[in-house]
Amino acid sequence: MAELVPFQGLVYKSELANRMGKLTAPPYDIISKEAQKDFYAADPNNVIRLELPIPPATETPENNRYTQARKELDRMRKEGVLVLDSSPSIYPYSMTYQDPYSRKERTIKGLVARIRLEEWEKKVVYPHEKTLAGPKEDRMSLFKETQAAFSQIFCLYPDPEATIAQKLYAKATPKFQATDQDGVVHSLLSVTDPATLEEVRKYFAKVPLFIADGHHRYETYLAYRNFRRSQNPQAGPDAPFEYITVFLAALEDPNLTVLPTHRLIHNIQPELFSGLYKTDGPLKTEEMFSYENREQFLKVLMSSDTNKILFGLIRKDPKELRIASVQKPKGAGIRGLDSWWLQEEVLGPVLGIVPERVAKEDLLRYSKSADDVIHKVGSGEYPLAFLLRPSSPRVVEDVSLRGELMPQKSTYFYPKPLTGMVMTLL
Repeated sequence: MAELVPFQGLVYKSELANRMGKLTAPPYDIISKEAQKDFYAADPNNVIRLELPIPPATETPENNRYTQARKELDRMRKEGVLVLDSSPSIYPYSMTYQDPYSRKERTIKGLVARIRLEEWEKKVVYPHEKTLAGPKEDRMSLFKETQAAFSQIFCLYPDPEATIAQKLYAKATPKFQATDQDGVVHSLLSVTDPATLEEVRKYFAKVPLFIADGHHRYETYLAYRNFRRSQNPQAGPDAPFEYITVFLAALEDPNLTVLPTHRLIHNIQPELFSGLYKTDGPLKTEEMFSYENREQFLKVLMSSDTNKILFGLIRKDPKELRIASVQKPKGAGIRGLDSWWLQEEVLGPVLGIVPERVAKEDLLRYSKSADDVIHKVGSGEYPLAFLLRPSSPRVVEDVSLRGELMPQKSTYFYPKPLTGMVMTLL
């Protein structure tokens, strides 16, 4: 199964440990242009300058966002801002956060390590989501120019007894801590004890990995590895580009949280909306609420029967909140996902939002905040939206092992590791 190895991380120098909150950033694909500017302003050495650089006014082959990232990386290494860790390590990485539903404090105890890149067909690393070409082209350009990776792919692994976390954290030495904009406390530690590292290596050699977040990057790493092989045929099987760094969390960890990603509809002819409620239409109304009663609406939706296929439906005209169901039995794999039924029974057949249009994102927008969705529809910014319920991390395992692929943005694992806590050269 997975070939896991310790590595010498590329890290900020220890003298900057008390500034990690100013030096790190969230995953690149959830950063708005406004936030990007804020991270630039936070510190001249913020990792945003490497992971998501602001492009020059006019981009050329010689001067573009990717060449800027390389120049910034070279500068930070030359100035000693970024250094290679002294010893090969596995890095325990914990995230302490407030559960967005229960408001209770939770801590995910994961780890960061290198794994050997393997094609999907080898069934060592399993995907669960379709990918798009655009994000892969962007990351490929960054990897080629910098020959480095500044963030990790988020993966899950089976460990019902929490064996790995117990072993690693018992031998770990604290390294960095940072608090992000959501108040999540990220703690990076290191383990160099040879016996412990060998135990961890042997464990992962027997288990598969499931990608929770980072499908585009994984496929891009495979393409990058093949590119580097063609450029360096004598490099050998253990060249740095044969590996990637991953954040690993146990599938069974009760502190994992999966948030739903809600769908906002726009650029759709309003007359199509009536097809949602026809006698022979796909939806049956279970309960109606006024906008003033939105809290009760959300409470009922999020606590509703998980054996039913249910969505929250929000309209501007008429102004209403309703819980609607698809009158079909849930199945296994993707047929157990509300997001799959929404796409197959509602978005595609009734509203014409077929998978090709989903990929273009010209008819759909996404949000992780139910309150934000209700506000945007209520204010008239969008005419219609669907709220989804959270799913279980085990759904990722089930769907992946069946060889199925979920609709885009079916899962959102929260919180996510910060970019810049530990990096690697490729």
